[in-house]
Amino acid sequence: MQISKANGPIIWLTNLRVIATLAVILIHSAANLLLSFHRVPDILWWNANVYNGCMRFAVPIFVMLTGALVLGKEEPYGAFVSKSFQRIVVPFLFWNIFFVYFNWAVRLRGKAFQSVEELIRWIGQQYFTGGSYHFWYVYMVIGLYLFIPIISTWIRQASERQIQYFLGIWLLTILFNNSHFPVLDSPVPLPYFTGYLGYLVLGYYLRHQEFKNLTQIRFWAIALFLIGTAWTLIGTYQLSLRDGKFYGLLYANFSPSVVLSTAGLFLLCKYFPFEIRVLIPLREWISSHSYGIYLVHILVLFYIAKIGIHYKLVHPSLGIPVTAFSCLFISGAIVWLLRKIPGGAKVSG
Repeated sequence: MQISKANGPIIWLTNLRVIATLAVILIHSAANLLLSFHRVPDILWWNANVYNGCMRFAVPIFVMLTGALVLGKEEPYGAFVSKSFQRIVVPFLFWNIFFVYFNWAVRLRGKAFQSVEELIRWIGQQYFTGGSYHFWYVYMVIGLYLFIPIISTWIRQASERQIQYFLGIWLLTILFNNSHFPVLDSPVPLPYFTGYLGYLVLGYYLRHQEFKNLTQIRFWAIALFLIGTAWTLIGTYQLSLRDGKFYGLLYANFSPSVVLSTAGLFLLCKYFPFEIRVLIPLREWISSHSYGIYLVHILVLFYIAKIGIHYKLVHPSLGIPVTAFSCLFISGAIVWLLRKIPGGAKVSG
């Protein structure tokens, strides 16, 4: 097998971006019910476990998409960093303004600061750590983008065997150097092979790798996704029963079960490409607004909950997806409207 350098159609990558965008919102739409383990009947809780647990591929898929689309390209370092700053950092700085105000007005209930210095320090802290819990992703991506020009140089020159070697060691770190599984800790430190860098390289590899036996790879794609997802769902339930409260060990982005389901979904979309003509405009619209949707959706979830749109709206089996789709379209509309304002396209995401 050889790694193909051809660009080829990327419709399936667009499909993956749309799926991952919806998955993130479903995860957050189901979170409150998920954390209510043992405080609600198990049959209701399982709705949250299914919607949340089946979507744990969301962030890893976003990182794999970055690897598939960006890694390996030859571009001057300065131009790459400048473009990445405008595309990732500027929208984040803009949207964080709203979260800073939200945190002051809602969470601090309009707290009066003792001095201008205290106010500036508090605002600085909001930007240093992010005004919302979901902004951790932005800081992680910034770190990856700073490293991409270096890893791109290596991957352009690397042989297939060398990339497989890297991914093989990375997979070992999922088991033996994974902070979520300290019982399996290895005495050999492998920091250069750990973390989201592995998903970045995996995305590049699986996009360009062409498997000759399509029947076999399609079987494995389905198997990986189903095994990983079932492991996450059933394992989470069993561990939560054991502890008497929700236990999210298998929900982690570096859980072996999540790695399996993520790789499986990536291959499913590649080798089972699909396109519904009537939904193409919607798919393209969601894809082009996905980053802005990610940045703003937590605020939208908060405020639509105030008007009764949450998992309790109807039975959770319907309430969770209704909440998620409502949030998706409202968030997308906000980003779309912002882009209509002069200069809005630069900050909307």
